[in-house]
Amino acid sequence: MARMNLVGRRSLAVGMGAVLATVLLVLSLPRTLAALVTIPSALVLERLQHQQPVTFADLETVAAAQARGLMFVKDGRLSTDLGLAHLLMAERLPADEPRVGNDLALAVQALTDGLVVAPGNPYAWARLSYAEARKRGWSPLALSALRLALLTASYEPRLLWSRLRLSLLAWPHMPPEDREIVYQQIRIGWEENRVEMAQLANDLDRVNVVRAALLRDSESAAEFEKMVRPQAR
Repeated sequence: MARMNLVGRRSLAVGMGAVLATVLLVLSLPRTLAALVTIPSALVLERLQHQQPVTFADLETVAAAQARGLMFVKDGRLSTDLGLAHLLMAERLPADEPRVGNDLALAVQALTDGLVVAPGNPYAWARLSYAEARKRGWSPLALSALRLALLTASYEPRLLWSRLRLSLLAWPHMPPEDREIVYQQIRIGWEENRVEMAQLANDLDRVNVVRAALLRDSESAAEFEKMVRPQAR
């Protein structure tokens, strides 16, 4: 009797193990399929990550592959990569090309979807801000996305200059609390590369903004004044 009970328990354990394995297989299948259909985009995304050149056709490959992957699984990274592909395609096209608006709209939607799933991605927030600003101007969405791009990774070196450019462009539309965040970024930029910070202020006609950010540091303020274009003094 004891042997029969032991055999029964073993059979039950084997059966439960088989059921569990089947459940795990079924649960992992969509993600496995998504990984398979997005393989063609992997090399292009790697080149983008290393700032290597890609063609318009490469970007179309990424967009198509990520869209296929999203048919199987809701994944933040797939969505944000899809948004990046559409944003870069819009950048490659002439401004008056009819499909630019559509690519920007698709970029905004995909980036928004991805950030709902994975909201801690400062790169995606910055891209959403830029895409929305290009599509509709400095709307509440563009400004809030820029704010989150600044807050989620305040000291991210790779994002510093692109976020500073966006911030200075958005400056007239920003509320006071966001401007304080930008002042901090300006001071970081100044310490990182003073020539580049001054050049950005001159190019975007935001000399007074940078002046205000450096006001508390008399030495830096004096040095900045030497780098300001004569008409801005």
